[in-house]
Amino acid sequence: MRALLTALTLLTLAPTALAGDRFGVQQVAFSPDGTRALVVTGGVQDGSGFSVAALTALNTEQGQPLLEASVRSATQPVPATVNTLLVREHSRLLALGLLPGRLARPVYTRTFPALAPSWAEGTRAGASTTTPVRLWSRPVPVRLTVRSLPARCPFLGLLPSGERPAGFTLTVNGQLVHADRVLPPGRRCAARYALDQVYVQGNRAVFIVRAYTPGFEGPNADLVIVAARLQ
Repeated sequence: MRALLTALTLLTLAPTALAGDRFGVQQVAFSPDGTRALVVTGGVQDGSGFSVAALTALNTEQGQPLLEASVRSATQPVPATVNTLLVREHSRLLALGLLPGRLARPVYTRTFPALAPSWAEGTRAGASTTTPVRLWSRPVPVRLTVRSLPARCPFLGLLPSGERPAGFTLTVNGQLVHADRVLPPGRRCAARYALDQVYVQGNRAVFIVRAYTPGFEGPNADLVIVAARLQ
């Protein structure tokens, strides 16, 4: 079970979420043919102290989610909570060809300056960030662009001054791999974004993006996972 790989999830913003949540990527895996990916995440939830684990399986052709599941524990540490989730979803992951999967190592990882998230880490609406990522034999530009989008955010007062909810687009060497047209409920208060990690198998890739959303003591760095077939 520990050989399992992972590839894409979104942890939604709950009304009671506290600041400082930055759940880590525990595993990323691709199916042998690369057409599906699995991302497993986990961490300790601020405030409650509960261990949280989540997984998302995606189609890497269209980026569509195939399976999403999560579990929370007040008594288990994070590794045990992750294992509980993987055992529970074993049969469905097996049917998707993700057990066993092919473990992936990131070809790019951003180093954040502090454990607790800060708004300063993210790119704001009206700006973009280009990161050279060695996807194959040479670095190629991965461009993240953020723009304002209409959304009913109940916590506008907790966003950085003058900022509004925003979405993002992601391009790889000029190829568009993701574009928000509307904000999903879990990101209705997201204002900034940052590229966190990139995983590749052949011409299939998984991008881990952080969406910065307000908590009561500062921002959370929620996970947005993008899967794509690169040209």
